[in-house]
Amino acid sequence: MKFHPIILLALLTVAACKDKPKPVVTSPPRPTTSTDGSRISFPDSVMMRAFTTQPARSGAIHTDFSAPGHVAAMVVRSSENPAERLVLFDDPGLSDNYTAILQHRINIQTERGNLERVKDLQAHGAASGKEVIEAQTQLANEEAAIISDEATLKLAGFDPEALRTARPNTILVVCEIPENQFGSIRRGLNCTLNFTAFPNERFAGRIDNVNDYVDNTTRQIKLRISVANPDGRLKAGMFATAEFGIKEAGQFITVSRDAIVTVQGRDYVFVRTAPQVIERRPVELGQQREDRVVVQNGLKESDQVVTANVLQLKGLSFGY
Repeated sequence: MKFHPIILLALLTVAACKDKPKPVVTSPPRPTTSTDGSRISFPDSVMMRAFTTQPARSGAIHTDFSAPGHVAAMVVRSSENPAERLVLFDDPGLSDNYTAILQHRINIQTERGNLERVKDLQAHGAASGKEVIEAQTQLANEEAAIISDEATLKLAGFDPEALRTARPNTILVVCEIPENQFGSIRRGLNCTLNFTAFPNERFAGRIDNVNDYVDNTTRQIKLRISVANPDGRLKAGMFATAEFGIKEAGQFITVSRDAIVTVQGRDYVFVRTAPQVIERRPVELGQQREDRVVVQNGLKESDQVVTANVLQLKGLSFGY
């Protein structure tokens, strides 16, 4: 059988292609992360080039102690009853809690009076022991309910009793300070506030309350600051920075502000611990000075802290 030359060439080409091995496709090497995300290992030094580092350094720092905050509530006079105070919260949930507390107080007074009345009736044979127990139960229920609402307000930085006696035309600013700086703060301390809405003005304030607990997650303590607001310019929800007139000086370890990531209220940096290994470190931060931030705990001097592409490391470490 004879083949046309063109057909023969085509057949030979197909046969050659069948005999040629297919190239093996390999995926590029990827970094590996430990189960808890705290340790990231890179397959080669080329990948590490993207994560430049700077050493954590110790030096003399002078900082003015300040803390961010926001106007969490306003106190105004009631238009219906000028002797009463209205508290306008920026959080509707807290408004519900405060309103419930006021109602519980009324109910408690009512139930106490009812219990005394039923006891008096029982003493004269006009009420049974069952009725006394029912009255006692109603009072106990109201007293238990108010405790829950009061606890919610206190967790948010408010003392329910102080709200009832707060001065009208006042705003209440809630700030948070790190646990390790708590020793510098006390109730009654005067402070100065700068509001984002009025950047060129300063407002005088006073610390009315320091919370009795430290947040387990953030290790922060809430402060409540009262500020006079006679003209009503300051509104609930506005952001502010409180300056406490306290200067801190000494030898502090600092890192670049670009090195810090925050996840669920906790601060972290990434440290190169080997030529191709980066580890996540939780840190406690102090005050910021220009582009450097004081690290109170979690680093030692000369630790190689990553300052570039830290968001990529955050994604590898935390999974997002």
